[in-house]
Parts: sequence; C-alpha cells; structure tokens
Amino acid sequence: MSSADDQNLQKMSAETAYDNARHNVLRAYPSPKRGGDRLYPLAAPSAKPSFQMGRNDQVFTIGSCFARNVEASLVDIGMTVTSNESELGPIGDSLGFTQNFFNKYSIHSIYNDLKWALERDSYPEDEVIYPMHKEGIYADLQLGMPKLEFPLEQIRDFRSRYLDVLARVATADVVIITLGYVETWYDTKLGIYLNTSPPQPLVKAHPSRFEFRVLSYQDVLGALRDVYALLIKHRTKPLKMLVTVSPVPLLSTFRDVDVLVANTYSKSVQRAAIDEFIRDAEGVDYFPSYEFVILSNPEIAWARGDYRHVSPDIVARIMSNVVTQYVKGGAGSETMTIGALQSSVRMLYKMEDYTALQALGQQHADQFNSDGDLLVLLGNSYVKTRDMQAAFDLFQVAHNVAPDKPTPLERLITLCRPTRQTELAAQLLKKHELLFPDRQTFRTNAT
Repeated sequence: MSSADDQNLQKMSAETAYDNARHNVLRAYPSPKRGGDRLYPLAAPSAKPSFQMGRNDQVFTIGSCFARNVEASLVDIGMTVTSNESELGPIGDSLGFTQNFFNKYSIHSIYNDLKWALERDSYPEDEVIYPMHKEGIYADLQLGMPKLEFPLEQIRDFRSRYLDVLARVATADVVIITLGYVETWYDTKLGIYLNTSPPQPLVKAHPSRFEFRVLSYQDVLGALRDVYALLIKHRTKPLKMLVTVSPVPLLSTFRDVDVLVANTYSKSVQRAAIDEFIRDAEGVDYFPSYEFVILSNPEIAWARGDYRHVSPDIVARIMSNVVTQYVKGGAGSETMTIGALQSSVRMLYKMEDYTALQALGQQHADQFNSDGDLLVLLGNSYVKTRDMQAAFDLFQVAHNVAPDKPTPLERLITLCRPTRQTELAAQLLKKHELLFPDRQTFRTNAT
C-alpha cells in the first residue's frame, strides 16, 4: 500500500503554508461583510495563469455542449477559433448547427476522436458506424448527433472531413478542453468508450456488446494524461491548455440513484482529477467556469429557466475573465470586456439589484462612458431607484456617445416630464423627428 505522503496532492513545509496564507488575498471565503460581491449575485472565482495567449492566437475547443458556448463567446470577442470553422459536406449542411456533431461528453470520447484525427491508421472506420434495424439508417455513437440517414459512402466522406477539423488541434496555439460527464457506454467488441448511449434496438440486437460504465477518479485522471501525451506527441508548438468542467448537469441518469446525487459525483470526481493532472502537466491550467456558474445566483445562471443551460450572459462574463487574465495586453482581472459588462448589467437588472449595478458603473466608469448601450442600462437602474436626475444625465451622455440610436434620446424625452423640463422636451422631440422620422409612434405617445 502506498504511504500517505505518496497520495497527497500537495505537500509543503509549515513555513511555506503560513507564507501562502499571508500573501493570498483570496484566502478567506467571502462573507456578506467581506468580499461578498465576489460571490453574490455573480460569482467571480479567480484563475492563476501559468501562460499567456495572444490576440491573434488560434484557439481549439473540444468537449461537452458547453464547449460550443465557449466557442461562440470567443468568436464574439474576436478570437480565431479553428474548431468552429467546419466544412462537413452534404451531411453537415443538411443537419443545421453542425457544431453539435463535435460535442464530446466524456474524456474518453475526447481521446478517441483526437487519436483518430491525429493517427488516422487507428481509426476503426466502418466498425464504429453501426447499421440500425432499418435499411439506410446508421448510428455513429462517437458523434454528438449519432443518427445518420445517409448512404454509407456519404457518411465516410463526412467522417473524413470531421476528423480533418479535429486534426487542427495539433497546430492551434491554445487548446481548451471541457469535461462533461462520467456516465459512459462501452463497446466490448471494439474495446472503446462511446460518446452517446447505444439506441435500444442496437442493444437488443447485440445484448452482450454494450456496457454502461461510471468512470472513477483514476479513469478520468488516466484519460487526461493520455490526451496530454497524445497532444505532446503530435504538436511542434508548446502546448498551452485550459481545462474546464462543464456546469451543465446530467439530463438524467442510468444509475439507480437520485440524479442530483449522480450529477454531483460526476462533476466532483472530474474537478478533483483535474487538480492532480495539472500538477504534473506543464502548460496546463484549470479555469473555473464551473465555479462561475454553480456559485452564482441560479435565477441568472441558467437560461430559459430550465436549470441546465447556462445563460449566454454568464458565458460572456466567463470568457471576458479568460481574456483579461490570459490574453497579452489585458488589463488584469479587475477589467471586463464591454460584452461582459453588458452581460453583467443585464443580469443585475434582471435580479433588481440596482445598487450592485450602479456600483459596477462607478467601478468601470471609463468603459461605461464610451458605450451607449451600457449607459442606457445604467440609466434605467437609476430610474428604478427614483433618481431621475442621475438617469437623465446618463441618457444625455448616452445620446452624445451614440447619436444614431433612438433609445437614449427617447429616454431623455420621457424623463423631461418628471424632471419638469417641458421646453426641453419640445426641443428634443423636434430633434427626434429629424433624426428618426420613421418613429412617429413614439412621438405621438410622448405628447
């Protein structure tokens, strides 16, 4: 049996531990009286970057459906995301959002696809394209969208294009891996883990071929190390990798336990394995996107009120944090991108936390004063707190910053009555008619 020392994640002298405690400004858990705004309503956990990326770096993302959110957010802020640029031929064109094909729900399915992309001789080809009970229908259980109603030749062409996209991981400057779940399926004939569950007709046709498996800590850690070794083997550039855990929970479980319990194990065991993995892997950081979402107020963390899909505003905030902490020339963790500020303001407004919203406006005054949309959102919060003069002043600045947008001017006109500026209202209405002649309905209602 290994000694206790061999099993420690980290070991240091007492002197070093106390020195860490003295210098770590984020050591204490937030409370309402100290650092509470770092936790509620929008959690802001801090990463510890070991590398930097450039604005022109190519980024490759792979992992669960949350990886698609990461891709979209990176594209929005101007980064080059090579995994988002795919030409998958007729099959890809016919099925809408082709990026869903790339969803990888376990670390083993990530490893499978990267190995097959980088070492084409290892790809099992037709063996992983399962014929279904109806002629002309196949299932590729390594894909995020496994059902394929196409001729086999087209599927082969599609698969070749798909692996071509994945092979870009070898040349990307930064690789982002998002881990999803540990509930997996295994093909005993091929000796490989699958990405999605086998359809029941396939299970009935081959009752002993497929197994349901729940990954252990060692399973996750071993597969992470396998992925790392594979990338090191096939890359010429130094590897810079961010590893995250998707906050998106299990939709349901195949285990005989409460899905809440199953999901907690799934996320916890992956989160724990990552810490040991990055301890020994050069050029790899953990980025706390999971904590960003799970620790934030659930009313704003989740989109569509379903407790599963992450709000786009939260994703924008997360990726802004990546940019400010990792991208060269970033201003540090205290600065957010304009998109992330807008997202944060929208979330705070939704929660009716106008005090926090206004404090954010003061903290980032320079950025607010250069963006008309931010100024309007901030002005709206002052309307809610009945500070009409402050709101009026903000709408005035917003109109000066964005004179081509009708909203700031219309907000100004609307506030003329409670601020008792009748003559100014008439002047602004004439200006509105000149600038926005097609918005007669507003002018009619305003008078």
